[in-house]
Amino acid sequence: MKGVEEILQQHSLKNTKLRKAVLSVLMRSDKGLSHQDLSRSLEVDFDRVTLFRTLHVFEESGILHKIMDPHGIAKYAYTAKPVTGKHCHAHFICLECGQVFCLDEEFPLEEVKVPKGFSKKTIDVQIKGYCNKCAAQS
Repeated sequence: MKGVEEILQQHSLKNTKLRKAVLSVLMRSDKGLSHQDLSRSLEVDFDRVTLFRTLHVFEESGILHKIMDPHGIAKYAYTAKPVTGKHCHAHFICLECGQVFCLDEEFPLEEVKVPKGFSKKTIDVQIKGYCNKCAAQS
């Protein structure tokens, strides 16, 4: 796996303490993290607005992607594979705890049929149910 500094350089982004910290936290996480989750996990000084800007820049550059949980809260996840627009992966959303997990399953964009004259760009596949922790509790 590429290092944080290498990824920032590859995307022509400044190598700041906050960007390195955010990217490190996202790369270590196995689930999508909200702005609040990230705020609690970061061990560098930052302000709310700069964190939002960092997340926006990372999303625009393809380093991360944003998923909305069932409560309308944005969760952010590191994009290990660059999003090419040809394949999109699914997300599992736990109906109990609201956690969002990226799944390895990919869906080829060219196989999805849309009405004539329509132009497709991405697919948003959400699988909803109960994660292993919540399922074990019920």
